[in-house]
Amino acid sequence: MSYSFIKFNDEIVDSKIMMEITDLLRLLLKSKEVTVTVRKYSYYNPASNEFNLSFFWKHRTDISEREGFRYDILTRYPSPYIFNYPEYDRMKDREVFAQQVFLSLEYYRNRRTAIEWRPMIRKIIQLGDRIKTDEYQKNASNDAEAFLRSFNIAILEDRENMEAFGESFPLISESTGESITVTEEIIEKLSSQISLNTSYRIHDMPFNEINEFNKTTPFRKDAERLDEKAEEEEEETSRVDTKTDRDADEANMLGETGDNTSRKSAHGRQNPHEDDVSDYHEGFGKNTGDNLMEDSGAINQHAVLNIVKPKIKLSQYKDYQRIFESYNAVAKKVIGDITQILNYKMNAFETRRTTGKLMKNPIGPIIDDSPKLFVKKNTESKELDAAFTVIIDQSFSMTENLEGCRNGVIILNNILKSLDIPHRIVSHHEDTFEVMKNHYPNNIYEHMDFGKSKYYYPISLMDIEASGDNRDGLVIRHETEKLRLRSEKDRFIIMFSDGLPSAEQYNQSGIIDTHEAVQEARKYGIQVINIFIDESNEENTLAAIRNIYDTNTIIVNDAEEIAAALPNLLKRILTKILV
Repeated sequence: MSYSFIKFNDEIVDSKIMMEITDLLRLLLKSKEVTVTVRKYSYYNPASNEFNLSFFWKHRTDISEREGFRYDILTRYPSPYIFNYPEYDRMKDREVFAQQVFLSLEYYRNRRTAIEWRPMIRKIIQLGDRIKTDEYQKNASNDAEAFLRSFNIAILEDRENMEAFGESFPLISESTGESITVTEEIIEKLSSQISLNTSYRIHDMPFNEINEFNKTTPFRKDAERLDEKAEEEEEETSRVDTKTDRDADEANMLGETGDNTSRKSAHGRQNPHEDDVSDYHEGFGKNTGDNLMEDSGAINQHAVLNIVKPKIKLSQYKDYQRIFESYNAVAKKVIGDITQILNYKMNAFETRRTTGKLMKNPIGPIIDDSPKLFVKKNTESKELDAAFTVIIDQSFSMTENLEGCRNGVIILNNILKSLDIPHRIVSHHEDTFEVMKNHYPNNIYEHMDFGKSKYYYPISLMDIEASGDNRDGLVIRHETEKLRLRSEKDRFIIMFSDGLPSAEQYNQSGIIDTHEAVQEARKYGIQVINIFIDESNEENTLAAIRNIYDTNTIIVNDAEEIAAALPNLLKRILTKILV
């Protein structure tokens, strides 16, 4: 698998690392729905079920991005088990200094719990601790900042108390409520010593979001039972599918063994977090709610899927026939080649058998003193036991490419229909003009369904237009479910696209979601093939596409090449099935 770097809003994101880190986090949290994003600060957000990694680990020479992101996860993953989030409302309106002391104490609880549950974490995070310590030792701009830096150095050194201004300040707390109590004690001791006015932050938490979350979704408060459950689950075995041997080895050190481009505006969306505005990136926000497709992943929870049956205009028949006839010779060549293979298999004889019909000339076996004097005729079917789904990305970036894709699909329909192979043809886009908060409408246009594919033509393709964005993972899952219910032995999805998935709150996380949708399809025996139109020749994007679809990626430099390339691709697929 290729190694990839993708740009999001001028920030480099390594898609392969994000996939690996997501695998690790979901294993540790025992949750398939949690999503991973990159922000200024690292924390788990229960309101959106997101785990944020810190930009602090990017572009460094003293530690790799992968190791830095892993550090964030390993020191914070117990958060949903041990934090009492309703208690966080008590700190929502407090000054920055008090919030930072409180979050530092909670972070220390996270670290201590993580190491208690998985002792090998202590060794793995040593490099990250040294780098963080060096960062906190930098000169402070005021006394409050200096205290927070020293306070967190003491935490990294696993101390129980910190000495300052002739006072001893406790670092240990056993609950969120106790963290608040210790914070108040520290504030009281310091208030007569230094000014506590500061804007300096080491940790962060979206207190306003958690407050709203607490009002609508009461968070589980049985922390002790959750702790016991986590310890029990610790004994279970599973695998971190991190896709590299080194990461798998390190996962085993944690006790895990076993098998196994942002384009559009933010639609007026405001940053609900307390990060700097410059660090807020489209696609990194929260996603919670419901959709009609029951895709329970947090990434798609606000996505609503609408199935549209486009109308056919009589005026389109003549244009369709013109395109059909211009490529008919190419289609007939493939149909003839496949038919010839089918006829050969139907008429082929198996020779030198011990049972069957006696050979007309058994001299060879007699000379060899062999009892295999018989032949048997094969009874192959005249039909291929296969089904195809064709998906066309109909987003705005495909404006110049839709005609080439349409022509290729017309040829594909001609071939499959002539060979009596059932197939389905759809196009899709997210309706950006109708996107609202917590509501992301996605349209799937059914140009041809399986039941009509042997008798009708996808005339409505003539009216296809570019619009909106592309939430590829959502659509692949929908089409996988339809194919999964079919009885054919060989099933394929052919996906036409010209870039990475990009939709509302679906850029960086959309790559991971689409990759996972492809892997899920393969678990059902469905092969997903991507026809990627690459006009820009950006290696970063190509590498990301290969990460998503693995080796099932066909790259064309111009959409006009599709009509010539697709028949040969289909011939290779069908020949492989037959031979």
